[in-house]
Amino acid sequence: MAAGWLTLHCLTLLIAASSIWIASIGDIWLSLAIFAFMGGGLMGTLWYLFIKQWRKPLTPPIRFNRQRREVCITEPDGSYWFVPWERVYAIAPSVTNLGTYGATKHGSLLLWFPLKGQEHETYGPDKKGWVLMVNPGGGISSMAQWECIRSFMEIGPDAVPDSSHAERSSKVEQQGYLGVWRGLFGQLFDELKAKEYAATFSTFTGLTIFGAPWIAVLLTKKLAHIPDLTAPEVVEWSKPLPPAQWAKRSPELELAIAEREAELASVG
Repeated sequence: MAAGWLTLHCLTLLIAASSIWIASIGDIWLSLAIFAFMGGGLMGTLWYLFIKQWRKPLTPPIRFNRQRREVCITEPDGSYWFVPWERVYAIAPSVTNLGTYGATKHGSLLLWFPLKGQEHETYGPDKKGWVLMVNPGGGISSMAQWECIRSFMEIGPDAVPDSSHAERSSKVEQQGYLGVWRGLFGQLFDELKAKEYAATFSTFTGLTIFGAPWIAVLLTKKLAHIPDLTAPEVVEWSKPLPPAQWAKRSPELELAIAEREAELASVG
């Protein structure tokens, strides 16, 4: 939704600026036609769809339990099942498109989980499963996203970079949305005084073209409040376990990790 906001805000500003510029050179009717068709027709429809998505409740999360080495899959209708961590498969397809303007790379991260009742069955190219697709980008970006998940499950929370932006969220909660605007304007003037022109340009475009303050609103007002899982069995499953009861890696995974580490050591 943050990427959607950036795109819509930028396009709306571009259309409004184009309409004002055309009106300033004397062609008011063309300006009004562009504003009505592009602004009201196209952007109005896109904003309507965005606001409609905003008003929808967030879908239940997929919960990774590193102590039990299991994943809880929850459907929007409330049904759920538990998948062994070692039955989760990650697929990171990417494609490079060559065109007149150069090469562009696209990709995504697909997470495959066994269906309910098939929790212990293994993955296969033609095997149906419950699939989650996220779009962090192609190639390295997708693999980095998977590495964050894998590191959390195999190493621990400290191995995963913190992307919660707690400081920004607390600022929105304490100072309100106007406080975010004041803070960014203050940052802009501080960068100008320090003659940090590259940072000044970045802050200025964030304030104007991309509507950065509203992204802070979006992240704290909407996306930061992930709904919790409420089924009694899932609540019990989510409770911490004493370290002595933590699940262990399977012998097969231990062997695979040892072989991979030896392979990397020989390459290094």
